[in-house]
Amino acid sequence: MIEPSTSGSSDSPRDQVFSAQEVTRFAALFSQFITTMQSHTDANGANELVDLLDAHLGASAKRMEPVGAAYPRWRWADVDLALDTLLPGEPVGVTGSHTESLGDLIEDTFGNYGPGAVQRSAFPSGHGAVRYVAMNALRLARFEGEPVVAYAHGEDMMGDESGMQIEVLTADPALSRRVLAALDAAIVSDSGLRGQIVSFTMPGMHSPDGQPGLVFHERPALTAEDVILPVGRLERIRGTVLGMSEDAAHLRAAGQHLSRGVLLYGPPGTGKTHTVRYLLSQAPDTTAFILQGSSLGLIRQAAETARQLQPAIIVLEDADLVAADRDFSEGERPVLFEVLDVMDGLDDDADIAFVLTTNRVDVLEEALALRPGRIDLAVPIPLPSAALRARLFARSSRELPVTAAGCEAAAEAAAGTTGSFPKEAVRRAVLDALADGEPVDDARLVASVVALRAEGEELRAAMAEDAAAEWDEDFDPDDEGEWDEAGVAPDDEGKWPTEGDDGLGGGGLSDDDQLDDELLEDGLSGEDLLDLDLEDD
Repeated sequence: MIEPSTSGSSDSPRDQVFSAQEVTRFAALFSQFITTMQSHTDANGANELVDLLDAHLGASAKRMEPVGAAYPRWRWADVDLALDTLLPGEPVGVTGSHTESLGDLIEDTFGNYGPGAVQRSAFPSGHGAVRYVAMNALRLARFEGEPVVAYAHGEDMMGDESGMQIEVLTADPALSRRVLAALDAAIVSDSGLRGQIVSFTMPGMHSPDGQPGLVFHERPALTAEDVILPVGRLERIRGTVLGMSEDAAHLRAAGQHLSRGVLLYGPPGTGKTHTVRYLLSQAPDTTAFILQGSSLGLIRQAAETARQLQPAIIVLEDADLVAADRDFSEGERPVLFEVLDVMDGLDDDADIAFVLTTNRVDVLEEALALRPGRIDLAVPIPLPSAALRARLFARSSRELPVTAAGCEAAAEAAAGTTGSFPKEAVRRAVLDALADGEPVDDARLVASVVALRAEGEELRAAMAEDAAAEWDEDFDPDDEGEWDEAGVAPDDEGKWPTEGDDGLGGGGLSDDDQLDDELLEDGLSGEDLLDLDLEDD
């Protein structure tokens, strides 16, 4: 036993000093302990896993070099299916932690690993479908007549963003690379994403490995009659998004590029998302990715997968919200610039349509001006006219005893409302009728419109009153620093400019500066959009 040397009179262990000779002696004893433990492990058959690999490969696995590839978490179901197809046979599980590399399993210095049960986790593989993916699986198979070992395991949460690692071990590293190339091809050809509509769940406390997840959506069932827009607009949108896919062969033969961008803009609730749903319903064989908010940070992965599975549609909802957002992009560039760069970087023959929606087209103007040519068509989705509102009421009440005259009366009462208002008003009429035990008639429908609008006005008035009270409490008219974001200042009495007053003695925007709806009737090209001087809503 090694007795430590002591310095001074203190008995505290912290004051004990070991000599260089004692440290060397301890290191030698510890090394001998490790060697003895390893020999004991080998003698008791704990290297059964390595023996299994050696027997399959016909040589020592320790002398071979693994070749690996990484895949995002949301593609695990595709990767697992491709492995089963390419390397058939019952996989072998591995006991112990499953974030270590294949080299760690083979080295197994402390005897931690061995053959065991395959652990599987459920991952979505389609709308309402899941695949139980092997998380710790060794596949012992043959490829091109040669023995192959493939190991699938999850990346460490503190590692990179790949999520899943596939390592291949053969006697020939070139053969291992061919296995991975065949795996990539099988992932594309057999992908469960093909022809599906998917969106992403971003990493959070419910994400087991900090990686994005995937959500499959049922394809909508809409016809052109279900979309109420000004005459000609839906046809132009459909022609750009879907028509180019239908004519893809002719366009390629003519040397024309297929990737395109369409911008749908207008106030909230006017039918932009409903129009997108119609497009998706009319393209049953098209793969669609829906990105919104923070999931726009996955645009490059989504675009690469869309390129593999084309024809495809990538929907970018509320693009204005990320026009200046750098939280989910690399470096200091806004997310929208990343999106536009991806659009520009696709191959000309990539049959991919980008559909952007926004409530604030003015926010996008600068980005579009700096990245021209990405938007082929910009179409306004305006507040509906009286005739369109009547059609919207008729569509939402088609299963109720409401007449055409009742729909027209409701449309008149709903002047200035959005395209989503009629649906809510009809629902309110049904609920009120059920409560009263009466049928929904024309009068009931009009009454629900009046009631909803009155409640909305009351809510807006209350919110304005609260905001004014808070402003009065905080605002000091003598403070020269009280300026709004547009640089408009209050007057000497502390009053802010009213609507139509630019705060500089002028009369506000002229009629020439307003958005001319007749000009936009049939939609604009991307270049036309940049020439507009749009009023900020």
